[in-house]
Amino acid sequence: MDRQTDFLLNISVLYRSTQKYYDRMLQSIQLTYAQLPILIMIFEQEGITMRQIAESGVYDKGTISKNVKHLEQEGYILIQPSKQDKRNKELYTTDYAKQNMSKVYAVRRDWWQHLIQSIDQKQFEQFVGSYEIMAKNARQYEQSSPNEITFFDWKKVSLEHYPNQLSTVLYMGGSNFRSPFDTHPELVFIKESLEALDLDKICTYLNKRKEVLQAVCFEGGEPFMSDLLPSFLSYTKKLGYLNKVKTNGCFPGMMKDMIDQGLIDFVELQIMNSPRLYAKSIGMNSFDITPVEQSLDILKTSAIDYQCTLVLVKEYHSLSAVETIAKWLSGIKKLVVYTDIESCHTIESHLHNVEIDQLEKMMDILNKTLSHVEFRGAPC
Repeated sequence: MDRQTDFLLNISVLYRSTQKYYDRMLQSIQLTYAQLPILIMIFEQEGITMRQIAESGVYDKGTISKNVKHLEQEGYILIQPSKQDKRNKELYTTDYAKQNMSKVYAVRRDWWQHLIQSIDQKQFEQFVGSYEIMAKNARQYEQSSPNEITFFDWKKVSLEHYPNQLSTVLYMGGSNFRSPFDTHPELVFIKESLEALDLDKICTYLNKRKEVLQAVCFEGGEPFMSDLLPSFLSYTKKLGYLNKVKTNGCFPGMMKDMIDQGLIDFVELQIMNSPRLYAKSIGMNSFDITPVEQSLDILKTSAIDYQCTLVLVKEYHSLSAVETIAKWLSGIKKLVVYTDIESCHTIESHLHNVEIDQLEKMMDILNKTLSHVEFRGAPC
């Protein structure tokens, strides 16, 4: 993992180490790390209310109530009705608390001095400033709801992704599969540092190119995992584009809704393997194939244009598996088969293409069973 990917892990290590240290050092006075910030707030702001603690410390009410109750039971605080508003409870430290606060501050200072050793003043000031900004951003974002769809990669012009149409391809992050031969591992293992593309720039491009481009293709990851996809499909349709979505078939309900609303013009359904071998091919121990079969049925019975795709990998696709796949897909409109996995960067390294003699037999099986089969090279 790179340094940015490690950032949250390092925060977790720092938090857990701090918690263990405080709990050990404060055990003799019946305090824990969880109560410490709340006790210090009360000591430094006598008469503070639980609501004010929640607002300043980003604690939920349950956590505050639990720790305030503990502090009261241990004799550290008093709870009194507010003179201004009887509904509010004001918090005050007891004489017992005041006698122990010097120990609390000493423990906190010793730990802090230990943490910042070997860090020069300039580095420290930069870190504190950056951390304060991140904390502020976290508070704001924690209270917000994402309202913009995110894309992480973009192929601005393509002649391959939408049949017979000049298209642009937008890639979304996140997948419910962990297929060893997934050709976009960066969209499955999403790093903290992975930045979303500027949506305004994408929209500007789509507006300017609508007289040149005919289609917008959505791939992933798994596009149907995003609740924000329908609104963006509606946006591109209003611009006059054809919409194509590439899916693993696990979200037949959402797919059908989008088809019924006229938001999708073309679907590409990825077929990973025969039903019996599906789980292995998506990185799972078991898998219910029902949603994929439902997606197949929807495509077969609807008027929408579609194709199925299959990536052949020596380690995962046998001759018997291909025979089963051919029978399973009988009646589909079109199957596109990719045969060169070695040219792609995949989740599992050192995968191999199917041997030529085996591939020829597989091609023969598919061509005899299905009405329209196209064979292509690399899927990446």
